[in-house]
Amino acid sequence: MSIKKNAESSASLPVEEVQYAVDALFAYLRDTLYAPRQATLEPEQLAEPFRDLAQGLLFIGKCIDENRTLSKELGRGNLDTTLAVSPDNEVASGLKTLQATLKHISWQVGQIAKGDYSQRLSYAGMFSSSINDMIAQLKERDSAMRAEIMLTQQLAADSRNTVLLLEGITKSIEELIIVVDHSTHEWLYTNHEPLHSLFAEKSMGEVKALLYEKIDEYYQEPAEQGEGMEAPLQSLVELHKKDGTVSQIFSVVGYPITWMGRRSVVLKLVDVTQTHREHEELKAVAYYDTLTRAYSRHYGMETLERWILEQEEFTIAFVDMDGLKYVNDTYGHMTGDEYILTTAEVLTSFGRHAVICRLGGDEFMLLLRNYSAEQANEELEAIRARLADNHDDCEYDRSFSFGLVEVAKDNTMSASLLLSIADEHMYEDKRIRKKERQAEMFREES
Repeated sequence: MSIKKNAESSASLPVEEVQYAVDALFAYLRDTLYAPRQATLEPEQLAEPFRDLAQGLLFIGKCIDENRTLSKELGRGNLDTTLAVSPDNEVASGLKTLQATLKHISWQVGQIAKGDYSQRLSYAGMFSSSINDMIAQLKERDSAMRAEIMLTQQLAADSRNTVLLLEGITKSIEELIIVVDHSTHEWLYTNHEPLHSLFAEKSMGEVKALLYEKIDEYYQEPAEQGEGMEAPLQSLVELHKKDGTVSQIFSVVGYPITWMGRRSVVLKLVDVTQTHREHEELKAVAYYDTLTRAYSRHYGMETLERWILEQEEFTIAFVDMDGLKYVNDTYGHMTGDEYILTTAEVLTSFGRHAVICRLGGDEFMLLLRNYSAEQANEELEAIRARLADNHDDCEYDRSFSFGLVEVAKDNTMSASLLLSIADEHMYEDKRIRKKERQAEMFREES
């Protein structure tokens, strides 16, 4: 039926039927976007001119629901999801492409971790460039280190002339190379002099003591292990200032060798102080939410998976703020941020027994040790009441909905499944409270 005929047909309908159809279509569209679990539409119950439009809206709703479900799975890191998406669903095509891309990147990263430096990314923009640069550097460093080890082992077993050749080569290496007699701890060779200039605020005696401790700890029984032992010593050595803070961090790699007929250990020291600090800064960014300073989703999921692996007993609380979008749209995102901060603050009432994580937007996850689901429910109800009463002349209502899952030692469910169940319980809580508010408003109007 053409648009013109539809319009003519609808114009001839009673006003009540037209209004009913418009209300039903608008309600379905609204629920599809904001309350998909309750979105329903029966085209046959509408007047004829509106049925084609209803069928179209049902298809759009189906596409949106598929897109929402797939987005949710990808957001949980479930790259292997086999969720069915309609072939004609163009809304989800981009997400399917993203899923395939992320799966391939994940596989490539796994290959790189196994030592396959031939892998290259070519379809992730700046990320590809950074990863490819890292692969090239790893390959180069790995090759250089292997060559250096082979050369050191070969030359150390040769004559004094070969040793002299090795000394000449290592003089040009930026890293500090030290050869130490295993038994006497005598320093037989170093490629840099004077050494004291390399170690800030530490005497050479203290540095040597730290290195000897590492050697003795790793090679406890050299006579039994033999000269051909190939397992490398790998460790970090921290040098501290007088006030106890870290001044320098060195990466130490050691190999047993025979140097001029003496059982020895060759050590390579690299100053990684700056790299370590940058790593700690990146770790802080990855582990903490920048707005609330609560833990991040990444840290929360990592902790959840570790607790499951260690068979901890705990309770998961999935918390979803009520009305954040309304606050952002009505009062601005600055006010919305204040709402988020206030919610995060009241959730800290659990104290040291809780790991509080902001999953993103208006969602929080609490991992609660020493709390049963019943105890957690009682505490969250009290916190919710305090949040609602703490208005400070606030122009909007503050509240949240929550869902709980109690995890036992013999739990066999995955982290993502447990969180999904808590999410469902939260939505049930939200629905129940919404119905209660509607009933109360109806009573007040009556």
